[in-house]
Amino acid sequence: MASENVLATSLTLGTIASGLLAYLKSAKWAPWFNQHSKGINHAVLLVTSAASAVGISATWDAANHALTITGLSLVTIAHGSWEWLKQWAVQYLVHRGAFGPVAVPGDAPPVPTTPVAGAAKP
Repeated sequence: MASENVLATSLTLGTIASGLLAYLKSAKWAPWFNQHSKGINHAVLLVTSAASAVGISATWDAANHALTITGLSLVTIAHGSWEWLKQWAVQYLVHRGAFGPVAVPGDAPPVPTTPVAGAAKP
């Protein structure tokens, strides 16, 4: 039963993160995300897969002004890296299957600019 929950959780988080990237690629308020922005799109997949998979936790103690970070041993880092790789693969495959390619090769369309009043026209 536990293995089915792990797979379902991985697919659910992969779908949510891939859907977020698909939304950002079509959002008018975020023109730097588009179907041609290969580096940025893959960076989003890397960051969201790390957030979904890595088990490092942090606790802030306001009274003592101390930040405690736990879960950083060699074994934990190795295991977290493996989980991160698996989650990235799930997100990549979900994005390709449900939303299309992460990035389309070719030139990106120009970013629209607002003309400055009084500027000379070329």
